[in-house]
Amino acid sequence: MKGRGADVKLGSLSIAKGAQEIDQRTLQIHEAPNAKSDLLFKNILSDNARTIFSGMIRVASGAQKTDAYQKNCNLLLSDDALANSLPGLEIEADDVRCSHGATCGKLDLEELFYLRSRGIPEAEAKQMLVGGFCQEILAGLQENLRAEIDKRPTL
Repeated sequence: MKGRGADVKLGSLSIAKGAQEIDQRTLQIHEAPNAKSDLLFKNILSDNARTIFSGMIRVASGAQKTDAYQKNCNLLLSDDALANSLPGLEIEADDVRCSHGATCGKLDLEELFYLRSRGIPEAEAKQMLVGGFCQEILAGLQENLRAEIDKRPTL
């Protein structure tokens, strides 16, 4: 972010299957004051897929009042899937708000039970939960992109 007051939102949704490995590297550089960046990367992993997320927020000394956030969320659909998150901060300014977070987990069995107890078949219930995980990213897309994604086969 080189412009004062810049506001950037970055989002990614990746699906890794089989023996796929996805290596994600991000760099949010803040060089101007009063800029904001918000990064959200979500991964869905099945089989023995792997993901590596390595993100860095870098704030220059003159970039006071920076507001930067970085989050990586991973949904493991298999016991053999593996997700690694390596978020980082390099801050040279003293009046900033910068943070990062990472999550890694499986489908919630209580949520799955709830849907199943309402007569929803297991495969459909799982698909609904995975769809909920994706929603935060998909909601930020333009309508024509969401429609294109809806045409694709399910997991």
